[in-house]
Amino acid sequence: MTTTLAVGAAAYAHLPKAVLVQTGAGPRKVLTFGRTVADAVSEAGIAVRPYDRVRPALATALTSGMTVTVSRAFPVTLLADGRPRPFMTTAATAAEFLAESGARLRPHDQVYPAMETALWSGAVVRIVRIDTQIVTMEERLSFARVAKPDPTLPRGMTKLVQAGRPGSRIRRIAVTSADGAVVDRQVIGAVMVRSPQDQILQVGTRRIIASRGEFAGKEIIVMEATAYAPWDGPGTNDITATGTKAGFGVVAVDPTVIPLGSRLFVEGYGPAIAGDTGGAIKGHRIDLGFNTIRQAILFGRRIVRVYILSSPVTAGQ
Repeated sequence: MTTTLAVGAAAYAHLPKAVLVQTGAGPRKVLTFGRTVADAVSEAGIAVRPYDRVRPALATALTSGMTVTVSRAFPVTLLADGRPRPFMTTAATAAEFLAESGARLRPHDQVYPAMETALWSGAVVRIVRIDTQIVTMEERLSFARVAKPDPTLPRGMTKLVQAGRPGSRIRRIAVTSADGAVVDRQVIGAVMVRSPQDQILQVGTRRIIASRGEFAGKEIIVMEATAYAPWDGPGTNDITATGTKAGFGVVAVDPTVIPLGSRLFVEGYGPAIAGDTGGAIKGHRIDLGFNTIRQAILFGRRIVRVYILSSPVTAGQ
């Protein structure tokens, strides 16, 4: 009986085996007397190239009805950390390729194309390194300017009660970068180092009225006077803020002190119209117009009395 079984087994071993060899070009049926997968693949006329993958492995013993899969390797480039690396792979998806390549992925890194994407010959799989750093930044805080009316001071005169002081705070910012390029900034906290201190000014509201002389009954304002001539210096031309022509008799004022259009008499200068303004003309400052630079230089800078003869506010009253 044992002899009969041995003879049967030997006879079976020499029977041809039906094997299905699967490739990208489709299945091929092979009837082979070969002993290994390598024999079946060879008899199917398939040349296995470097980096191709065969399942089961080429050295596996054949059995009838076995399916052998030959996966062709194709080129894929891995782009990570600023440098490209070429690979030959049989990976079906980006995730499978990355696992095969040994690439290191960190929790917040992003992969393009997506991990589940099917790969193709010539594909580029990119790993974008996402980094987040916490940085601190000192921020300067401006102080507020508070004006308080003071009836004991002449109108327009100011008195500094409290000097302004800027404050500062430290902000904590999460800075996110993708492959070294900043893509997002988020403030995650702030600590006040020093609160700003308001600047407090007392602003006079008391009107001083001339009690005698040619201008009796008219308001007097003591002011610091300077002088200018048309076209004298950058940003200076011969057209005023009210559209009139600059020159002698036209003066620049702070409209919060003297309304534009007011008729004035300036001590040491003469009659004038408040017809212009200036960036430096604030509070008790007045800039007197002259026709020439020489005249303006000769006048210089001095303290003068300014009589308000009439203004758009008081005219006709």
